[in-house]
Amino acid sequence: YCREHGITVVNAPGCNAGSVMQYVASGLFTLLQKDHLSLTGKQIGIVGVGNVGSRIEKLARNLGMEPLLNDPPRERSEGSAGFISLQRLLQESDIVTLHVPLTLQGNDPTFHLIGREELRLMQPGTLLINTARGEVIDPVALEASIKEHRSPQAVLDVWENEPRIDHALLQHARIATPHIAGYSADGKANATRMILSALAGFFGFPFSSFSLQMPPPPTTPVIRLSGKGKDPLVIAAEAVLHTYDVLSDDARLRDLPGNFEHQRAHYPLRREFSAYRVLPDRDALPALPLLNALGFTVITG
Repeated sequence: YCREHGITVVNAPGCNAGSVMQYVASGLFTLLQKDHLSLTGKQIGIVGVGNVGSRIEKLARNLGMEPLLNDPPRERSEGSAGFISLQRLLQESDIVTLHVPLTLQGNDPTFHLIGREELRLMQPGTLLINTARGEVIDPVALEASIKEHRSPQAVLDVWENEPRIDHALLQHARIATPHIAGYSADGKANATRMILSALAGFFGFPFSSFSLQMPPPPTTPVIRLSGKGKDPLVIAAEAVLHTYDVLSDDARLRDLPGNFEHQRAHYPLRREFSAYRVLPDRDALPALPLLNALGFTVITG
């Protein structure tokens, strides 16, 4: 319609990819600590490997995980090397994370992409993370699968019929949040820059990139890390959870599930990893490559 009527449409793709990556990292490290699990060597299935999914792939590799990739549009344009079918991904993954748009038609419709049959393919105890769109998962099938103790454990940031979310499914989710995975201040600033650039280009205004004055992090901007007797992943987990504890958002939603939109509109300040500096002691030095890869500024010496 817009093309036919001479209306230019732009968006800000990838502006909040870092924020979603931070959300996924916080969720993974939270469950690692609660369940005393190891991420090293785990297979993580990434469904949709675009701006966000690519960041999750990089995160996974840095955490010592093996990414399994499913992205039919990319596979058609780039070839099948590196991509696998959704069915195989669901069967082989310890963790499945969704990063697809909501599409109802075309070659790759994603409405209820994960339904009863797909859930049956998952291994018992699989972790399913959805930060894409609620309608990508059939909520009735998901709730039934969880109740039957088959699979999966669910980390849900998005819900079908938002803001009127399924309260029963909320109770069954391991982590539940009100569609805020991409809500960091950094992501919003990125979107602002991209929108202004697009406006300037459309109207022919001169435009050069600029730096917004960002608010300081809500928690101490310098993170002191002690590594004595700790695995590098545990050290990294402390830094990640210092920047963002996903359970704080989980608690607010569980306390007031009917307050979904208010929680989104009045979301607390969150800054991404790049806004923080880490100061490791000598024992924490083995974690430096991981901390650098995550985007922290490391202070040494």
